Amino acid sequence: MPKPKGVFCVEGEWDSDLTKRRSVLPTLDMLERLGSLQHIHKSAVTAEQFRYFLEQWSSKRYSAYEVGFFALHGAPSELWLSKSHSTSLDEVAGWMSGRWQGKRIYIGGCSVLRGSDAYLADFLYRTGASMVCGFTKQIDWIESAAFETVILDRLVNSGKVNSVEQLASSARWAPLANHLGFRVVYANGSSVRIPSMRAGGTGVSV
Repeated sequence: MPKPKGVFCVEGEWDSDLTKRRSVLPTLDMLERLGSLQHIHKSAVTAEQFRYFLEQWSSKRYSAYEVGFFALHGAPSELWLSKSHSTSLDEVAGWMSGRWQGKRIYIGGCSVLRGSDAYLADFLYRTGASMVCGFTKQIDWIESAAFETVILDRLVNSGKVNSVEQLASSARWAPLANHLGFRVVYANGSSVRIPSMRAGGTGVSV
């Protein structure tokens, strides 16, 4: 039986109080135990550490890990790795120029996908990734954890580039996707926000 495909996750620091144990790792572990995916999980609190792990993910050795999951605080087009360290999607695109051909990106951070269509399309063009998805609003941990469980499963296990969009616009998941401000942007420049979609709608043809 072939191994499940993989998720490469880099997680920032959620709390300056180091006694706090908030992490996306239990979600990834659960999906791995269920046989849905395999994962690599790394922590980064500076831009330098973040870049190091992205460089590793981009190497041939980890080509089976087709989905990148960035779990961190955020702001429009910004990634906050810790209280005093951040980077931007523009900076990441400069680091990874052309090295993410066909990869799918999920950003599990508040408001990061609130950037302009042109900015996000440029990020995909420069990195080579096929799509990026995430949130345009401030999000609740429990609600987003439930949603990203099914999103990660679909990203890894469906061969269709618009499979996450189809899931998020379904009758079951559209209300939560709308509440969280879920958005999908494709390399062809198409951008989809769930509130503007009809159930079953699609932003790209497959």
